[in-house]
Amino acid sequence: MYICAMSTTEEQTWAYEDSRRRIDALARQLNIEQRATVVPCCPLWTVNDVVGHLTGLLEDRRDANMPSGSFGDWTAAQVARQRDLPMSQVLDKWQELAAMEIDGPPSLAALSFDIVTHEHDIYQALGIAGDRSTYWVTVGAERAGERMRSMLTEGSAPGVLATTEDGTHLCEGAETPIGLETSCYALLRLATGRMSRAQAQSLGWDSDPSPVLDALFADGFFVLQPYDVAEVGGF
Repeated sequence: MYICAMSTTEEQTWAYEDSRRRIDALARQLNIEQRATVVPCCPLWTVNDVVGHLTGLLEDRRDANMPSGSFGDWTAAQVARQRDLPMSQVLDKWQELAAMEIDGPPSLAALSFDIVTHEHDIYQALGIAGDRSTYWVTVGAERAGERMRSMLTEGSAPGVLATTEDGTHLCEGAETPIGLETSCYALLRLATGRMSRAQAQSLGWDSDPSPVLDALFADGFFVLQPYDVAEVGGF
């Protein structure tokens, strides 16, 4: 069983486009200083760079340019290609790319997970209270649950029995699960390392989550932040 009910390809497409439109509308109204704001939960990227990554990712999907080496180098190249372009031009390009019907990796599930994560990264950096009640946060949490299950099983860690606003769902691991009472939003931010270890430990666990946290971030793809992350409204 996954953390949230599995979404359809159509729902993932809607999720992606809804987030893209919200980011587009926000980015077009930001001033130069706001666009240069560093997004703490990304690799020293600015708001401009996050939009560049999202645009470059669709360019690479169109061109079937998937990473053959470092994932970090791949995403850094996406950012670099857009860095000297006006924001309006990047946003227009992103809109055109998003309208293309492309059947290839990354999957729509991965794209919708990535974009809703970065949408809230931008909100966090700018001190904006993003809407956490959208169905698209639930779609992101679904993908987060898939990753959690895989990492916990691979790391021989306990599973997680998560109670969210959507009900109680089992994320299997290799050992007897521990309980977690939280929200789909907090689950999304946890699975992608958008909080410190102390913040992760302070979520509604019913026992010590250390084995879960150790396994969840063992591959280094996502890492917990070295400091507490200030979120409008908290977790």
